[in-house]
Amino acid sequence: MSVPANLPGKEEIIANVFGAVLFTLLVQGLTTKSLLEKLGLLDHQTLLQTYTEATARREALQRVLQHLEVNSDPGTAGDYSDLAVLVQAELNRLEAEIDQLQQHPQLQAVSRQQLHEELLAIEAGTYAELLRDGRLDHQLSPLLQDVFKPEEQRSAKG
Repeated sequence: MSVPANLPGKEEIIANVFGAVLFTLLVQGLTTKSLLEKLGLLDHQTLLQTYTEATARREALQRVLQHLEVNSDPGTAGDYSDLAVLVQAELNRLEAEIDQLQQHPQLQAVSRQQLHEELLAIEAGTYAELLRDGRLDHQLSPLLQDVFKPEEQRSAKG
């Protein structure tokens, strides 16, 4: 659109630019997903998403089951127990799916990293609580950061 009207070969320039843009959008756009899958980059994210969804569903169903157990009314005990059986069956299926997903090495590394982050947060929160309560007079640096470092990093440091 910004090519001057009196430029020689204007139609060829527009056609070439249009072709390059169309090629980029169609060929590269349509092949990116398969390339990422072959490189194993997309599969990792899909696996992590599936695991996250399964664990979230497990937690929700555990809460539903707990609610059914706590709030069962003697007059409707049959209804509650029937629902509890259905929920427990789905919970068992999810547990099996989660167990299978946890066998993937990529997911094990991600789970380990998440656990390390949770433990560091607990440690830091404990120090903050002790500081707030006056049981510490200064903030401590997290000890677990050094514990979770790979062995070669720890030995190079010491």
